[in-house]
Amino acid sequence: MRRFIAVAALVMCALWLCEPLCAFAQTNLASNGDLAAGFDGAPADWYALSSDKKLTRFSWTYNPAAGGVLGIANQTRTFSSWHQALMLRPGIYHVTAEARVEGAMPHEGGANIAISTFDGIQLISNHLQGTTDWQTLSFFLIEDRWGDTTELLCQLGVSGYPDTGRASFRNIKVVEVASKPPPGAVRFDLGAIRNLYKDQLHRPDERIAIRVVGIICGLVLLGLLGWALAEISRPARAAGNSSWMLAAGLMLAITAAKLAALFHFTGFYWDIWAKTNRALLAVALGPSKIYDPGLPVDAYPPGSVYLLWLSGWLGKLIEPTANGFRVIVETPPLIADLLIGLTLYFAAWRDGRSMRTLIIMMLFALNPALIFDTVVWGQSDSVVALPMIIAAILILTGRYRLGWSVAAIAILAKPQALAFTPPLALWTLFNAGLVECAWCAGAILGTVAIGVLPYQLGHSWDWIFNVYKDLGTRFSEASVGAFNFMGLIGGMGTPDTDKVFDGISYSAFGLALTCAVYLIVSYLIWRARSARAAMLAIFIALFGFFMFAPRMHERYLYYPLVFLIPIALESEFLTTIYAIVSATFLFNLIYIKHLTDTSSYFPDHPNAALIIAASINLAVLFAVTAYGLIRTPPSVVDPNLSLSEERSA
Repeated sequence: MRRFIAVAALVMCALWLCEPLCAFAQTNLASNGDLAAGFDGAPADWYALSSDKKLTRFSWTYNPAAGGVLGIANQTRTFSSWHQALMLRPGIYHVTAEARVEGAMPHEGGANIAISTFDGIQLISNHLQGTTDWQTLSFFLIEDRWGDTTELLCQLGVSGYPDTGRASFRNIKVVEVASKPPPGAVRFDLGAIRNLYKDQLHRPDERIAIRVVGIICGLVLLGLLGWALAEISRPARAAGNSSWMLAAGLMLAITAAKLAALFHFTGFYWDIWAKTNRALLAVALGPSKIYDPGLPVDAYPPGSVYLLWLSGWLGKLIEPTANGFRVIVETPPLIADLLIGLTLYFAAWRDGRSMRTLIIMMLFALNPALIFDTVVWGQSDSVVALPMIIAAILILTGRYRLGWSVAAIAILAKPQALAFTPPLALWTLFNAGLVECAWCAGAILGTVAIGVLPYQLGHSWDWIFNVYKDLGTRFSEASVGAFNFMGLIGGMGTPDTDKVFDGISYSAFGLALTCAVYLIVSYLIWRARSARAAMLAIFIALFGFFMFAPRMHERYLYYPLVFLIPIALESEFLTTIYAIVSATFLFNLIYIKHLTDTSSYFPDHPNAALIIAASINLAVLFAVTAYGLIRTPPSVVDPNLSLSEERSA
């Protein structure tokens, strides 16, 4: 088994490195520059963005005779662009594309090509304005260090100079050249630009001590997670049964397959681009500067920045292509997948029941929706779900202080983790008392203080509260892609300040329904006599939060689904619920991913796909809530009952 694990690890490393190394042999470093590859109106390796989605139409056409063409049509003044991730090693590059424009304004942004850097510099070619037939746009780029450039763009209009009309682009190339640019050619020397405008750029924190503090704090958080995993796995390891090594081998093999698949799925472009920039900024600026105002990406929670910081450091060490660095950024969620699977295995472990524990592990590891979220969509929900499920298992089995420390790590990773804390807080209060609750509160505060310390330096005392406040206001739609109740009543993409009826907004209505769910969950926790019953209540809380809370993304169904897995085999009813929720989650992910990939947008009113999926989800929530309410709890309270143990009613 040890040999198998070693071989699997070597294969993972080989898969990681081989693609980036081979990529540098290409002549044209712009992927799909001839625009010959694509599917269903979406060109491969390109992603479309607009300052106003409803005012822009994007297109891609290809035929063997004329070749491929990217199109942008702005109905009114806005700026829109086709994007591609691009990372270059030091050298001189010639960036070119053929472009034409119809009906653009004479003195605005026009049709142009550009590159952008991780810290917000955008270098733009000359502009085609008015109506102009096919012309070649070009400039030379002198790159002095790896990772400065993160994006290649084909644009109609630019920020500050929006434009109207139609633009087309073809034969897009980024080619490394050996000689210096000829006299008179447009050139951009990034090293010279940074030196000239250094006072206007974000300056790094050069203090080594600050970075050392950040590394130590990150290792402490990692140590807490490791300690928690060791506690959960201790019974299986102490039994002297080597069956857990088979589970570890299976999870490693599945992880290796997922890692290989990452090279073939580019993920959700906008999130990958933001993570790429944030990772490079973390390395360049240091932890005390990563939250400075004016940076070109949204603020991320402190817990997630540790992983991005590590990804950026590995990128600087290896210097891969954009696709290789994307894999580095997306690898931590795969590792979280591996650890979630093993956590569920150890939580369900018992002597003589190894097959049942393997099935529970595989319900997670081979779930198509969860795989799609991590591998195809390229999201990091598993990074948040890992400390959430670990914390719940520890708290429900009586290890309160360590459990709440891990819960704090989940909250540091993403504020959505707050949704699972109310039922766990009540469980702690009912079963451990006020004194233990006070110790747990201290554990939370201590863990949060460690987690935010390297980022807090140089900021005001309320900095962390402002970060989470900003995260809560980043999206303002009643439903941001979620097939839930808010979407069902017409809120998909609708501002949550709009009125549903009688002056009641989507936001107020959704929050009221969410509070009602948590009141029911509080009752279920109060009457819960086992960890399994409490786990069901937490699932209902998270599922209700997904269904009714405003500003919900489709991906946030990930968390309730993970919490359902430990109890999915408890009854045929819950097994059926698991299958249904997995199916609706997968459908929701595929549908929204297709919309983003094809630059199309959700209709103003709910369509059949949304109505059916959201209605099924709503029926499931009602059914599971009724199931939890009508169950007869055991007569004896045993809060320390293991999730792997049965108790007859």
